[in-house]
Amino acid sequence: MSNKTCFVVMGYGVKKIPGTLVKLNLDDVYFKFIKPVLSRNHLKSVYSTQAYRGDEVPTSLAINKNFITSIFLADIVIADISTLNQNAIYELGLRHAMRPKSTIILCEELTISKYPFFDISMNPQLRYHRKKIVSDENYRKSLQDKLEDILISCLESNTDYIDSPVFDFNLYKIKPLVQLDKNVHVAGASIRTMIEKAENSKENMLFKEAENQYLQVLNLSFDEDILSQYLLCRYKKDLSLENLLLTLSYVNENIDLATSTNENLLGIVAAINKQIFGLTKECKFLEQARRYYKNGSNFESGNLYCARNYCALLLKQYRISKDIESVKEYYYSAVHFAKTCLTELQFLKREETDLDNTWYNENIKDLTLIAFGTDESIIEFKPVTKRQEETVSLGRKELKHDYHETLKIIKESRTKV
Repeated sequence: MSNKTCFVVMGYGVKKIPGTLVKLNLDDVYFKFIKPVLSRNHLKSVYSTQAYRGDEVPTSLAINKNFITSIFLADIVIADISTLNQNAIYELGLRHAMRPKSTIILCEELTISKYPFFDISMNPQLRYHRKKIVSDENYRKSLQDKLEDILISCLESNTDYIDSPVFDFNLYKIKPLVQLDKNVHVAGASIRTMIEKAENSKENMLFKEAENQYLQVLNLSFDEDILSQYLLCRYKKDLSLENLLLTLSYVNENIDLATSTNENLLGIVAAINKQIFGLTKECKFLEQARRYYKNGSNFESGNLYCARNYCALLLKQYRISKDIESVKEYYYSAVHFAKTCLTELQFLKREETDLDNTWYNENIKDLTLIAFGTDESIIEFKPVTKRQEETVSLGRKELKHDYHETLKIIKESRTKV
């Protein structure tokens, strides 16, 4: 391989894997895993002997020109897309458009589990575990051997081998359909149409239909927000303990909740745990619901759903404890958290629709009750959908009951002193 060149497309430094709190040291991945394989196989950089990654290449050229030239000229391009770095994704696309073969995709296991990349799912990918690739020498050596085998295969393959979707589908030889036949009809519904149908079914409380419709979308294109709505409909279609436990089991098997920062997903998992607590009275489910609601409380997004429900569940302490001090502690924690949420509202920037505004305003009303004990509001409740009307009405009734029951217990304890 002494005359062959390689360019590595990836970010550098320590970056978070999107949608998680997990950090990935890209420099460790490059210097301890990727670069040693390139060096021992005597691959060269387009511009310098062993300057494979963009930040290593000395140049007076504009950076983008340097990178694009390297992507085009290199015999092999290795693209690590673990952190979904926008430049790396763009450069991978450029390579696929420029060269028919010898593009190797690397990705950390957690990223690929959260974002399956259906557009490139059929392309060869080498996946690695972020910790093992650095700390486990045997694991690292095994993957380095695999990477080396892939490098050799790429360079020794004939012109019939193609790993670029662009060249694989002969797109450069295809004329646009509108030029071939202006009357071409495409069968099947678009993903957008399918999502709109699912949302309409959900808001009309046709949860079984919505569940199937969201599942169809997920089978075509994975998206965490679509997954969260699928889970919502899957559990709401049947509030039996059996279905709730099955749904929760599905969540635990398919989602790493310890690293997820998707507030919609966390909120719905919390709601499932809350429903199970209501049926079983088992403390662990209430505690799990509290934890997921708290983790999903994201002031910046303007979604107060998780924050409101976290406070509401703190007021259920009397349901699991006869310790008056514990009930007081959770009550005052709820008051403090609600006040904090209301204070943060002035900094929010959020998408405003009629549906969103109603959720937002009703959550503010509930937080105001918890924080200040008042349920008076000049804003009239005008639900936009059937589901919204039922969710807000039942939730407020339950909240008021728990709030006043908690206050009653606290007041009675004072009279006994």
